[in-house]
Amino acid sequence: MTIYNNMLFFLFSKTPLSFFIQSLWRDEAFSYFLAKKNILKIIFLTAKDFNPPLYYLMLHFWIKIFGSSEIALRSLSLIFYWATIYFIFLFLTEIFKIKNKLFLFLTLILLIINPLLTYYAFEARMYILLAFFSLWSSYAFLKQNKKEYLVACIFGLLTHYFMIFIFLSQIFSYYLFKKNLNKINLNLFKYPALVIVSWLIFVFIQNDKLLSDGFWIKKTDSFILKNFPAILFTGFEKDFGFDYPKIGSLSLLIFLMITISLLVKKNKKPAEKLTYFYLFTAGFIFPFIILLISYFKPIFLPRYLIGSSLLLVLLLIFILNKLEKKFFSFFILILFLYFSFDYQKLQIKFRKKSNYRKLYQEIKILAKKDDFVYVSSELDYFVACYYFDKNRVRIFSKTYEEIPSFVGKILIPKEAITFSLPIYPKKAFIISDNNYTIQATF
Repeated sequence: MTIYNNMLFFLFSKTPLSFFIQSLWRDEAFSYFLAKKNILKIIFLTAKDFNPPLYYLMLHFWIKIFGSSEIALRSLSLIFYWATIYFIFLFLTEIFKIKNKLFLFLTLILLIINPLLTYYAFEARMYILLAFFSLWSSYAFLKQNKKEYLVACIFGLLTHYFMIFIFLSQIFSYYLFKKNLNKINLNLFKYPALVIVSWLIFVFIQNDKLLSDGFWIKKTDSFILKNFPAILFTGFEKDFGFDYPKIGSLSLLIFLMITISLLVKKNKKPAEKLTYFYLFTAGFIFPFIILLISYFKPIFLPRYLIGSSLLLVLLLIFILNKLEKKFFSFFILILFLYFSFDYQKLQIKFRKKSNYRKLYQEIKILAKKDDFVYVSSELDYFVACYYFDKNRVRIFSKTYEEIPSFVGKILIPKEAITFSLPIYPKKAFIISDNNYTIQATF
């Protein structure tokens, strides 16, 4: 029994499974409350927010079947994590045609433990769904399977706006490799384009001020520019609360691999040229363009590029698989595995969500039925609503106009704003920095 308990402790504290059992954070709580709305409301509300509706619609039905616990909410992402791994396996075996079983096993492990992928596999957000449709549409595009491609691409575009860059990479690759893509034609791309344009028109009609209402992403700086490939590879952000000293070495290794692949000319088959070009465009060029745009309009965020991140890793594997000296391929692959495990260890140790569950369990014990929770930051609103009673949660000392749209304002009612404390014996538990004080007016 002790061995069993020790094993469970290790799995849920020293592996990515630790993300599965942590408290929800604000974006996940927002996902829950939006997914609880009826289908029409979800569609109209997402048009006023920052993401298309597909993930919330899927989560809506998932909640009806499996409930709304933290694990239930996150399990949807976990399902699509393994579905993404399946298409990665198809990439490695059917498109790359990797014959060496040891090399295939190690490359599959490299993607299974990818830090960006494993983190969002246990989060109730749409990023794993974006990764899944990015991989599925890429696979279907290269295999020239028209029906699968249409489903994957259209669903991807209705999951996250950054799927547009994957879509553009596919169109660009088609124009340059028409002769190799004789089973598809330009008409194939009209349907996804029509869907996303129609949705964007609907969004504009619902809220023409959405993009001018401020954003939270920081502008590109020299650190991000210099370490761009490693940031894309790992998902690292300086705001995570820990440093990654080896990020420069990982960036250098990725830059070297891509540079060598561009400089060394080989007689690749047409299908291999198409595969390389597509992976290079979707996994490196478009993310780099987004990075440059972020000097002026900040939009670069690793999780938004999770699909491109996986395609970058696949590009590196494709390059390694084509190297004649297999010893060198294995050596570089082991280095990538080392960097992935090393970063994963730091991520598990330091990138933890605040223990909101414990905080609100304590408040529930102390609170009477007429007591309130006041959050001093609107960022804590949805978490408080999830763990407490949403009808007794208020945002304290902030006007409705001061609340930015990107915190999920579409679900924050004006009556949730207050500037006055309740009159004793009613009390307010005022939340600030994951602590609380109890106050009332006498």
